[in-house]
Amino acid sequence: MTARERVQAIVVAVVLIAGVTYLSLDFGVLPLFIVGIPGLLAYLLWYTTGLRHPLEPAVILPVFLLTAAGFTVHAIEEYLGRYGPAVGRLFGFAWTDQAFVVIILCLVAALSLVAFGLHRQVPVAGFVATLFLATRVAELALFVFPLVRPAIAPDVAEPVTTAVGGTRVADMPNHFVDVAGTYYFPGMLTVALPVLPAAYALYRIWITRPSLLRSTLGMSRSAPLVR
Repeated sequence: MTARERVQAIVVAVVLIAGVTYLSLDFGVLPLFIVGIPGLLAYLLWYTTGLRHPLEPAVILPVFLLTAAGFTVHAIEEYLGRYGPAVGRLFGFAWTDQAFVVIILCLVAALSLVAFGLHRQVPVAGFVATLFLATRVAELALFVFPLVRPAIAPDVAEPVTTAVGGTRVADMPNHFVDVAGTYYFPGMLTVALPVLPAAYALYRIWITRPSLLRSTLGMSRSAPLVR
């Protein structure tokens, strides 16, 4: 491993840990499960694949873009179902519809830059892409959310408006199945759109590892990377 690769690995690890810590201070334990654990797995996968040998665009770029497109449609269902306020009520933090939209738009813009980085085979772009893919698979946690008792007014079926941490959040819905009477949480209907291509993309990254190992050892590759 070159000195530049070591620096990249250290910087990415520090930023990942700092980001998860910062989010946890604001949103509690949720980021640990949604970002922290997938982030650790994404880092290990990237460290053993894309850090020293950035993946060829044909391996990851098409499925990455497919995942991003599916995520955008998925985010529409979440917005229409008021996912932000619903999660805020569930875990006891402030997340307004406006903040949700801003975060999604910033993420979509960032994904465009990541796609360009993948095309140029930039190692750090490979990590961000792998992190995005891993966190999309983590969205399967949506199927657990209706079973969790909300932190705010758990026994009130109607949407509530209240100040959380000094921020007023309007009409926070309650999707606790024991109160709502239905098993649903915003995003469940379209969660497969980002999850399936993300899982396939991670699989494609994983199966390149033998080829990358042979390349690292200076051995001739008997087969090309996945196309």
